[in-house]
Amino acid sequence: MPKLEIKKTSELSRKEASERLIELGRALADGSEVELGSSGDSVTMVVADRVRWELEIEVDGDEIEIEIEISWRDAPSGASAAEEQPPTESTSPSPARPARRGRPRKTPAK
Repeated sequence: MPKLEIKKTSELSRKEASERLIELGRALADGSEVELGSSGDSVTMVVADRVRWELEIEVDGDEIEIEIEISWRDAPSGASAAEEQPPTESTSPSPARPARRGRPRKTPAK
């Protein structure tokens, strides 16, 4: 798949920023498909059952920056999430289910 990169910078109120984070959190909690967008365009992608979470906080004088990065790899076609991920500390077995390829799709503005 060709590389796709979308970078948007905008100034929001604290409430608007929290609403976007809450919307992303709900989408991640509700299922594997997440739609993100800005300025009328959106990208829909399938998120793996396990992700890598990276949090970076920088304080430089009077400027504070928080970066949250969530990343994952597509599972090979026909592979289960259990085959692709290392075992966790959980003692309850989880049923393996076929993983869907997470191909981002750009959706035009409506």
